Amino acid sequence: MKIIAAYPTIEQAYLAAARLGSAGIRADIRDEAIATLNWLYSSAIGGVKLAVGEADVADAEEILREPAQEEGILVCPHCGSRDVTVRTLSAAGGVLIVLNIPLPLAFQTADCRGCGKSHGISAHPNLE
Repeated sequence: MKIIAAYPTIEQAYLAAARLGSAGIRADIRDEAIATLNWLYSSAIGGVKLAVGEADVADAEEILREPAQEEGILVCPHCGSRDVTVRTLSAAGGVLIVLNIPLPLAFQTADCRGCGKSHGISAHPNLE
């Protein structure tokens, strides 16, 4: 195994390992325990390290050089803004929950902070 990257936090190391894992490359996290015990030691030991097999070094470095994708971010269909929030529950939905009536949540409403308009989105996009 060869160390190909070092990160200041455990979270960043795991995100990079997940990116490699989604490409079928096994990655190991090293020095996680020391950084967990005392985060001040992380910089002293050179950060939390990411290691891959010798055969996967070139592919892993190429994947980590690519910018992270922004899949799943909502875009307003009216103005194209990415400043969109999803309404969690309407007032009527709150009343139905209090009355213990099940809610078939197939669609939700998203509000754009850019233009102020609302639009419907699927509550279960993977089922479409």
